[in-house]
Amino acid sequence: MSDWTWEYEPDAENVVGGLDMVQRLEVEAIAQRIAGAGGVRRIGKPFDITESASGVRTFAEGSVMVWYQEDYRDDIVLTLRAQHFGAQHLDI
Repeated sequence: MSDWTWEYEPDAENVVGGLDMVQRLEVEAIAQRIAGAGGVRRIGKPFDITESASGVRTFAEGSVMVWYQEDYRDDIVLTLRAQHFGAQHLDI
């Protein structure tokens, strides 16, 4: 089991605002799996301050796409953006 966690960056409203609860839960399940994988990927790799965070990465599964960044200093995945292709879009 990984000690890695995840959170929305900057906050949930900016990342998953407009999605319904089921869609948000899909995004959160993916974020949790990405965090678990981040911990496994880092096993045996010493921390190097010059490599304190990843670049922005993407992961897609089904109708969900997530943009995220891994912060190796705090063992956290920052979920930056999420797109649910089943969500209704409002024209503003």
